Amino acid sequence: MKTQIKKILILGSSLLMLSLLTGCDFTDYKTRIQRENDINNPTGNKSVCLAVGDLTEDMYPYTIKYMPGYHKDLHYRDPIYVNHKLNKRLALYAKEGLFTEELVGHDGDKPLYRYDLTEEGRKYVDWWGGTNFCFGRVVVEKVTGVDDQLQGQRVIIFTYHLENVPNWIKNKDIYSLYKGYGGLEKAVLGERPVKGAHNYSISSDGRLSLIRARSGSYIL
Repeated sequence: MKTQIKKILILGSSLLMLSLLTGCDFTDYKTRIQRENDINNPTGNKSVCLAVGDLTEDMYPYTIKYMPGYHKDLHYRDPIYVNHKLNKRLALYAKEGLFTEELVGHDGDKPLYRYDLTEEGRKYVDWWGGTNFCFGRVVVEKVTGVDDQLQGQRVIIFTYHLENVPNWIKNKDIYSLYKGYGGLEKAVLGERPVKGAHNYSISSDGRLSLIRARSGSYIL
């Protein structure tokens, strides 16, 4: 399970086939960055992905288990910590209607719940590396700067907002499950623009090739 936010989205090689821009026309940069995001997210519903856990499609319906010895200071990769976090995420997503939740027994005095995806949950699910819920489209608002301080590279800084944001992610109980959720909170609540940056290499003739993009991709 991914356990910390990765705000770096490596776009596919197809993006490098985009027409390459030169100069410092902010309008052109805005158009290019929007296109790069849209090519990577053609449905407009996968700019942000939140991991539920290492549960593949063939593992459902899934019954939780308890592992003794949990405490909040365990290492985030400790199996006990990972299992506790999975149980918590399943329960909270079930409250938002993305999973069914069925009591199927007890482990001592602890209830055992079985979870399965609902039709609503399947609208958002992506199976990359496990169960993830994805949503949203990046909409670039304006380019705010160009940084050429690194030799042979250019960083385009901009602001953006998200569209196609479902109500379930606006629940703080959900987005605060994820470490360092400040940027995610701004993006899903839409109260103010979010800062993004795309990094490019500069060829000898001044053309730009995308290296990495930071705008909207949160895989946790």
